[in-house]
Amino acid sequence: MEKLSLFLPSSFLAESKDLKIRTYKVGLIGRYAALFRANNIVIYNDAPEMGESDDSKFITDVLDYMDTPPYLRKKVFPLTKELRNVGILPPLRTPHHPGIEAQVGDYRQGITTKRTRKGTVVDIGLDQLALCKEKLSVNIVLSFRIVKLGKEILLEPDEPTDVYWGYKTIAVNKNLTESITMVDPKPDLVIGTSKYAPNITTIFDEVSASLKESKHTAILFGGPYSGINEMIHDSYLDYELNTVPKQGTETVRTEEAVASTLAIFNVLLNE
Repeated sequence: MEKLSLFLPSSFLAESKDLKIRTYKVGLIGRYAALFRANNIVIYNDAPEMGESDDSKFITDVLDYMDTPPYLRKKVFPLTKELRNVGILPPLRTPHHPGIEAQVGDYRQGITTKRTRKGTVVDIGLDQLALCKEKLSVNIVLSFRIVKLGKEILLEPDEPTDVYWGYKTIAVNKNLTESITMVDPKPDLVIGTSKYAPNITTIFDEVSASLKESKHTAILFGGPYSGINEMIHDSYLDYELNTVPKQGTETVRTEEAVASTLAIFNVLLNE
């Protein structure tokens, strides 16, 4: 598997009203996604009748905040009521969240601050601003490789391919079926999770082989209102699996299903 996308319902916070708890639950999703190297977190709309109560923006804002390197967060995110509890979020500690030390050849994310005759000035979280000789759009976060340190720090736009470089959050405001078609490239392996599905242990070898051959795997999770079976036709799924067999609780929360499923798939990919 070269690429992994998680599809989560916008309603998964519906049963949590306290802002701190809601923030923490989204934080768990971000942490699990990074832990198991997810590339995309797609928020689909499973309850369009909710209208203004839809939590897609809140979920997206918190996940984007987590994925942004700590040294850029105050520059990227204005202080809002919705983000007032971000201090409780677990740190990601991923390669794209480096410390304050840097060496030539290192990759870092930075925010473009202004354009000059020489190029674009970039804040990469060091004691001094850096310069990219390309003319780039301003006030956007990009990835760079450090090509020179000293009195002047020079950068080139670049992103590593041999380490995990965070996830992208995509709020599509579409139902589950439509949302799958909006991710590029289109997934070649689609897996739904459900407590009514066959136990994953019955087809371990088959699922393991499919995961290893896949270029882009999509894993679909249901929410408090509807399960996968109610939102998408079987024809769209390559597998429908129960990844929490013999559950001891009446329900499995979305964040719990994410943790359990990704842990199992991680074992299958690395056996």
